[in-house]
Amino acid sequence: MRDGLMDSLENNGLRIDLCKIGLMKTVADKDIIAEKVGTDKLGLYTLSPLRPYHGSGSKKVVVTRVIKLDDLFFEALGLWVGEGGKDKGLYFGNSSPELISHFLKFVEEKLGINRQNFKVTLNVPVLKDETLTKEKWSKTLQISTENFTRICVDSRISKEYAQIYHNSIVLAELMKTLQRNLEQVISSTERFVTPFLRGMFAAEGQVALKKWGTLFYVSFSSANEEIIRFLKRCFQLLGITTCKYMYQNRKFPIYGYKNLKRFRELGIHTLHPEKHAKFEFGFANYKRTNVLDGDEARSLILQQLASGPKTYDDLAAALGKARTTIQAHHIPILEREGKVKRVGKRGHAWLWALAEGKSSATAKV
Repeated sequence: MRDGLMDSLENNGLRIDLCKIGLMKTVADKDIIAEKVGTDKLGLYTLSPLRPYHGSGSKKVVVTRVIKLDDLFFEALGLWVGEGGKDKGLYFGNSSPELISHFLKFVEEKLGINRQNFKVTLNVPVLKDETLTKEKWSKTLQISTENFTRICVDSRISKEYAQIYHNSIVLAELMKTLQRNLEQVISSTERFVTPFLRGMFAAEGQVALKKWGTLFYVSFSSANEEIIRFLKRCFQLLGITTCKYMYQNRKFPIYGYKNLKRFRELGIHTLHPEKHAKFEFGFANYKRTNVLDGDEARSLILQQLASGPKTYDDLAAALGKARTTIQAHHIPILEREGKVKRVGKRGHAWLWALAEGKSSATAKV
């Protein structure tokens, strides 16, 4: 299947022919029929089962047959992988109207589906005027208010949140097939991996700023370990070092000036307006004077640990440096060399100690 897809990409000049992606099936193991409609469209649907009480066939959905692969395509694919529904149909939700509008642009320009085919569900923390709220979102998304469902009030959220959806199982399977078959293509070139990560960061990325110091970093969240492994391969291709996946928080961070500078140069942070502004603020206030380098820094860390277990913040305070490079660079090196180990937690913070047989006098880096 992937070989046929790669041949299609090469023969069509970075365009994917949906006729070449192979047989698709639903989660209920129904075959998805791909039927040519004219010269440039494809009709997707499932047949009704031969036996009764085994469900029914789906409505035909007409999509563009040949899709150009560009930044819009991979950004939207990243958005969908991060926050898209994967089962009932083509779903995407976010509190940012700019992101939803961007995804709708993909729907129309790449898949060839009119946005008026989508329903809209709104969740708001407080509802003052249902009509005005719907009209505001309708104007932004350019979807008729007739397509809006009843607004849900949820006092647990702080921002209005919108979800667009097109209930079509064949569209859900089409997106999953595109994701699965294009992973190799995405992770093979900076040209494709950068916009994909831009979409993923807009959907599932965070920018962390600590008021008590100069700590600034980004992170990615996902409960799907396959996605995590794929993201780490993508960042490795770009020369960006990622930290270990934290199972409790279901995320992995990216620290260090060099990594964040590369992140910024590629514009991975630019799709989500609020995250874009927060990242630029953090980067502008990043203090490189707190960056540790080399063997001397790791020797100082070992000397500090000789007196007992310490957290990243303990080490940063003792050395008079920021914790970012200690956490992202020096401690991982010392751990790989078998010189330090985790020995528990103080609150939510990891405690580090010298590995057995090491001391401040004998531990060399």
